Amino acid sequence: MTENGETRSGWLFTKLLMNPKKAFEEIAAAPAFLRPALVLTGINLIIGIAIAPKIKAFTVWMMEHGPVSIPQEQLEQALGVASTAVVVSSIAGSVFIPWLIWLLVAGLLKIFAMFSAKETPFKTLFAVAVYGYLPIFVGLVITAAITLSVPVQNLQNVSVSLAALLPPQKGFLYFFLTQCSPFTWWSLILWGIGGAAAMGIRFTGTILYMFGLWIAQAVATAAFSAISAPPGMP
Repeated sequence: MTENGETRSGWLFTKLLMNPKKAFEEIAAAPAFLRPALVLTGINLIIGIAIAPKIKAFTVWMMEHGPVSIPQEQLEQALGVASTAVVVSSIAGSVFIPWLIWLLVAGLLKIFAMFSAKETPFKTLFAVAVYGYLPIFVGLVITAAITLSVPVQNLQNVSVSLAALLPPQKGFLYFFLTQCSPFTWWSLILWGIGGAAAMGIRFTGTILYMFGLWIAQAVATAAFSAISAPPGMP
């Protein structure tokens, strides 16, 4: 079993479910992240390709049943451009978004380390970000499975957040609940534990730090969404 071996990565992902503190201590001691990052990216790409036809069909359905009436000749042209753009962006996002999240999380943990702990290598914190992404990845897999199983017209209601408990609406509470996913919270906890393990400190502060940043982002996003929601939205 090598440091970057597939067996080690798989074992660490499993250990995160049973003893995350111990798992992150092992990750911090040998912060190899390239193989698990590429595996997660590859699976994300497969998921993106698998759901692309459904997303394209949903885009067509939304434009055909939208509140704004579009002349037929313009509609056909708009459908072709919009559906292609949505599919391309969905597939590209499945590859690039995880890396952006890992960079962001590692950067935020690096800032915490600069002010609250001893110097911690960015590589170590990036490894923490990759492994701590596991719950969000699980949520994405579940969301993709639901997406493939529901009718196209119900696709906008697919969610693993608390917003799934409410009918679609345009209030602040609804948009805030769309940010409230147990899988996201789970990842925030893991990133807090992993960041603390990498820095050699107690994890209470890092968990509170990650949740504080998440709350600020969730409130800002919900407020902006509520203000900019189109009038025809239920």
